Amino acid sequence: MLGLLAVPAMAQKECDKKCGTETFGPRKGQWQVNLVLGNYGGFYNENTTYLLPRYTNTSGSVGLPNGSSDTSGDLNSYLNIEGMNGHSLVDLGGIQIKYFFSDCWDVNVTMGLNYNATPKKDFVDGDYESVPDMIIPEQKYINAQVTNNWFVTFGTDRYFVTPNPRIQPYLGAAVGFQMGRISVSEPYTGKVYQDSEDEGDDMAEGLPEHVYLANGKVGQMFGIKAAAVAGVEYSLMKGLILGVEFQPLSYRYDVIQICPRGFDKYNCDHHNFKVFDTPMVKVGFRF
Repeated sequence: MLGLLAVPAMAQKECDKKCGTETFGPRKGQWQVNLVLGNYGGFYNENTTYLLPRYTNTSGSVGLPNGSSDTSGDLNSYLNIEGMNGHSLVDLGGIQIKYFFSDCWDVNVTMGLNYNATPKKDFVDGDYESVPDMIIPEQKYINAQVTNNWFVTFGTDRYFVTPNPRIQPYLGAAVGFQMGRISVSEPYTGKVYQDSEDEGDDMAEGLPEHVYLANGKVGQMFGIKAAAVAGVEYSLMKGLILGVEFQPLSYRYDVIQICPRGFDKYNCDHHNFKVFDTPMVKVGFRF
């Protein structure tokens, strides 16, 4: 923090000596690429396994972990909607690209993506009886799993001129879409289910669980957001920008869907209004 305070002051003194009336503000036709530091509010929680339905062919339920409990109804933790104190500047929240179609106006897009894919590994039976002193251990299965969390936001900003050419405040608006999804498919697991009619028959072999239950599970959530934007940028030098930004007013509408195969979807929606939302720091390069 001391460095951030000292560098602009030294840069200003150096500008007074050498730069004269040099212009640091944006110009028509320029591009700006910003690294967005902090929780931009676009990503959902990285661990989205709570979106998977949890049931067997004999019992279970479909829904969120806190469903039908005293805390049911508070979806903020699932949707990663936090207060102003829940942001970390060590996180890279996304990349923002701006294009200035005039000296005072820009259009911009902010985006981020986290995609993970794990291939399946089948269960392999072990042998514990053929050679008692040297068993062959079984190999556990691994689910095939794909998860992705992504967001994209489009906006426009109006820049204002100040007596200090290095300081450029702006106001704007933004709309965005965001999504989180997890898909799991079980391979051969070695699990069997023995019908109650055959429970007393030692010779009866159970059928694989997948005969009774689909091996795939899917959960997802998506939302739209509209917000007013306010911020200020400081030119450390020509082309190097340090800025802060927040959203004075924002609205989000989100939908959570848990999708067991062969059954109806479990849907729940959520509305969120916030004042002074999503504070962030941006380091930008203008060219």
